[in-house]
Amino acid sequence: MKRVDDFRLRFGKQELVPIVIGGMGVDISTVELALEVARLGGIGHISDAMVQTVSDRRFDTNFVSQKLKKYKANVASSDKSEIHFNLAELEEATRSHVLHAMEAKRGDGMIFINCMEKLTMNAPRETLRMRLSAALDAGIDGITLSAGLHLGSCALMEDHPRFRDAKLGIIVSSPRALAMFLRKNARLQRLPDYIVVEGPLAGGHLGFGMDWAQYDLATIVAEVLAYLKAEHLDIPVIAAGGIFTGSDAAAFLEQGVAAVQVATRFTVTKECGLPDKIKQEYFKASEPDIEVNTISPTGYPMRMLKGSPGIGAGIRPNCEAYGYLLDANGRCAYIDAYNRQV
Repeated sequence: MKRVDDFRLRFGKQELVPIVIGGMGVDISTVELALEVARLGGIGHISDAMVQTVSDRRFDTNFVSQKLKKYKANVASSDKSEIHFNLAELEEATRSHVLHAMEAKRGDGMIFINCMEKLTMNAPRETLRMRLSAALDAGIDGITLSAGLHLGSCALMEDHPRFRDAKLGIIVSSPRALAMFLRKNARLQRLPDYIVVEGPLAGGHLGFGMDWAQYDLATIVAEVLAYLKAEHLDIPVIAAGGIFTGSDAAAFLEQGVAAVQVATRFTVTKECGLPDKIKQEYFKASEPDIEVNTISPTGYPMRMLKGSPGIGAGIRPNCEAYGYLLDANGRCAYIDAYNRQV
């Protein structure tokens, strides 16, 4: 079997180590982790999940406390339609986060940002447009569109001067989802620069139902590769989800993918944003300590450690301070789930 180092991810004339670190939020895939990956010639992701919270931690801003202060009178109400994010502050936080990474970048690798469509923030189009444009303004090398079909996301960026310059990719879990994305964005004449195919063994939220065990990453990758060949499309495919060892990665690279994306494997690194005590729990965990459950209000199953403090924690959602999952009508899946329990 060949080694990972026998392969290269190619974007035109640019060659990179075929390893991508996934964008784990909130600030688990830190800027420091992305910088080290880029220094070594691969692709590191940062995440824009709860970017104002990250800004408060990193740059001593007070976006979260000021938002809570503004909407504190609404805490007891189940109607969250009045809770809105300040777009200027969202732009400032995103720019600071991305600039911090891009100004410090060294080496031949790249830094991408993971952008989740599920973060609707009570104004889905407006807040998503701001997050995307601010990241492009700040010089991000690429944007990975995740946690959703993103059928309208590219249109939100089409007028940006870097729309055809920065790398754009989409995460899918089936050829059908990819076909929908490509059809919807055909009028823009802007194909994705890469496709991340995520299988059912990924950590965190899964793009599958509770029948996830019936699916297999290698099979899905083969189906996506066959679809692209049939459509005469030459787009790099990146395999993700459950790839843990070098031999795992090499097997997928030999199958024909351009790179592999890994994340959980790097949660125990010094650069990762998890607290040291949590890293030790990851070190100690074995397969029986992992479960897939449906406790997430997002509607997707989640793979997590059975001992996660998030299971049965009973913590009241704080939409006035955060509210990232508020839909366009001010409804929050977290509040609905909490109320069902208590």
